[in-house]
Amino acid sequence: MATNSDSLYNVLSQIQKHPERAEINTLGYTNVVQLKMSDSLPVANPEIYFPDETLLVDRLSDEFVIKYNVLLDYFNSLTKKPMKSYHEVWVTTAHILEQKVYMLELTYE
Repeated sequence: MATNSDSLYNVLSQIQKHPERAEINTLGYTNVVQLKMSDSLPVANPEIYFPDETLLVDRLSDEFVIKYNVLLDYFNSLTKKPMKSYHEVWVTTAHILEQKVYMLELTYE
C-alpha cells in the first residue's frame, strides 16, 4: 500500500469533517479506532486501498504521520485511551462486500 496516499488522507478527512458518514468503533482495544463507511463513498483506486474481502495491513510512513499529525491526532482521540505520543500508526483496510462498506482501522503504537 502506498502509505503516503492521498486516497487514505481523503477518506480520513471526509470522516473527520462528516463523522456521520462512518460508524466509529473502538472494538474494545485501547489503541484502535475502526471506521466503517458506505462503499458508495468516493475513493480513488478502491481496489488498491480497500481489497474485496481481504485485510490489507501496512504501517503509515513517517512522512505521512508527520504531515497529517493533526488529522491522525483527531482519530487517536477517538480511541479508548488516547496516546499522548505515538511512534507508529498502522492502517488496516478492507472492502466488506456483504455489508457494502469500506473498513479502515488505525492502530496507534
